[in-house]
Amino acid sequence: MSGSVTAPLVGLSGGENFAVVAVQPADVGCHMVLPCGPEAAAPARKLVESAFEAWSGGRLVDAGKLLVTELVANAAKHTGCRRIGIAVRRRPAAFWVGVRDSSGELPALMAPAHEAESGYGLGLVAALSQRWGVTCESRGKWVWFELRLEAS
Repeated sequence: MSGSVTAPLVGLSGGENFAVVAVQPADVGCHMVLPCGPEAAAPARKLVESAFEAWSGGRLVDAGKLLVTELVANAAKHTGCRRIGIAVRRRPAAFWVGVRDSSGELPALMAPAHEAESGYGLGLVAALSQRWGVTCESRGKWVWFELRLEAS
């Protein structure tokens, strides 16, 4: 079963585009495209929050919002891209969240200098998610993470 539905997303100011796509019953998702910059973090957090609330009653919202913010910040700071894609998928045992940019440059997990104000993003993603990685495409890449849903 495959299809696409476009509708207003609670809490967004308008002008953002997104689609809710049902790929198969076990893999449901939503996606939006935003200008690549620090201002993309707020609607990306809202997308994660809305999806996690709808799919799990809000479990893992704080971790999801923190980690998507880090990925958006990395894309804005390091890629020089004009637009980014944000995708959230509900899988049977986990949430998958990805940020797509048009750069072919791979992100690097670094140890920031002592008392540095930046450089912690991917370290947080690695520490708080169960899995994370990069999926390369012909024109860019997805940097993604998974947060496992524990049995209730």
